[in-house]
Parts: sequence; C-alpha cells; structure tokens
Amino acid sequence: MKTDELLTLLERDKLREPQAGQALRVWLGPALILSAVAMMLLFGIRFPMQKTLLTPEIAPKFYLPLLIGLIATPVALRLARPLGRVRLGWIWIFPLLGIALLGYAYVTTPADERVADFTGQTILPCLLSVPLFSAPMLGALILSLRKGAVMAPERAGALAGLAAGGLGTAIYALHCTEDSPLFYVTWYGAGIGLTVLIGMFLGRKFLRW
Repeated sequence: MKTDELLTLLERDKLREPQAGQALRVWLGPALILSAVAMMLLFGIRFPMQKTLLTPEIAPKFYLPLLIGLIATPVALRLARPLGRVRLGWIWIFPLLGIALLGYAYVTTPADERVADFTGQTILPCLLSVPLFSAPMLGALILSLRKGAVMAPERAGALAGLAAGGLGTAIYALHCTEDSPLFYVTWYGAGIGLTVLIGMFLGRKFLRW
C-alpha cells in the first residue's frame, strides 16, 4: 500500500478525532480547575469581580483571551485526524482588536502617563504567570492530540499553545490589577506568544509518529 493510500484510509477513520476529543473532555476540566486553584492560592482573585468583567475598557483583558481559548481548542483538535485541515484566518481578528485597543488607550491616556501604563508594575509576573497557568491546559491538549494521528505536529502544538495560552491568560486576568490596554494587550499577548512557542516545541517532540 502506498503512503498516500494509507493516509487516505486514516483520514476516513472517524475514530481518530473523537478519541482526542473524548480524552480532552476527561482532562481539560481538571486542568482548568488546577490552574484556577493555583492562581487563587498564589495570587487571589481581584474583587469586586464586576470591575474586571463589566468595565468596558478592562473587560477585554478577560474576554478576548477566553475567546481565543474557546475557538482555538476545537481547531487544534481537528489536527488529531490525518490530513486534518484548519482555517486560520480568524486568528487575525485578535491582533486587529488588540491594535484597536492600543490605539484607543494611546489616544485617551495623557501623554505623561502612557509609559507608566505600558510598563505597569507586573511585567515579569505577567510573563511568567501566563505560561504557568496555561501549562495544565497545554498538557491536556498535547495528551489528547496524542490519541489521534497528527500529521502537522508543530502546527498542532502551536494551536494547542494558543488555546491553552488564551485560557490561562483569562484565569490570570481575574487577579491582574493592570487595567490599561497599553499593558495587557502588549504583555498578555507576549505571554500567549511564549505559550505558543512552548506548544510548538512540545508538538514537535511528542506529536510525531
């Protein structure tokens, strides 16, 4: 049997993606709980929560990464199937929204406060916390993808990192007191980008077959 024929047969095997999905349903919930509990024990939740969740200028720091995670997770799972194809055009929506938020913050922030809002006081904790709180979800996604037959391990790992990074960032946002888009768009984005790179590395290492 030729390689192309084998791949075609594997592509027709509808069990591959469901196996990965079933595994993720088992592991993702505990991973989210672990990350949330770890965040609460290490940092604590910022109260009142409605300030984070309902203030128009602040709320995107929670909802945008959450949306990234919710969209990227099923997209990553599609790559558990041989010859699985995904469309990635939607990814550009989030950088565009980020640029819009940055532009809004730049215009509305007094000139003498922009640098302070950009640097904040928690760059390092932010850059460390996003990958840290994303790690359980990333592990769950990588383990789930291993139940399939991934043909693009680096891409699958990167998408897993994007999904996990979004979810981990949303969890961290419930603590973070840096409310300027100049800060959270820049440094949350950097933390998610770092998680994507970690996911790409893990995909290359653990998703090859």
